[in-house]
Amino acid sequence: MSTSTGHEASELPHPKVKSVSATILGEFFDTLAKDEMLTDIAPKLRKTVLDDGIFAEPAIRTALFPDAP
Repeated sequence: MSTSTGHEASELPHPKVKSVSATILGEFFDTLAKDEMLTDIAPKLRKTVLDDGIFAEPAIRTALFPDAP
């Protein structure tokens, strides 16, 4: 005998699913991070694009060249 009311499934949090573009960009940033010349830049660029969702040139330029005036 089941005591389920049928509401449990709608009350559970939905698992976080990445989009195809987020997955591809994540793999790209992982590859960048493996390059010893880009290990400092890759996490900043990942945060700007994937975490913050910013695709504007000034923000990406700042992530790539943080010391530029």
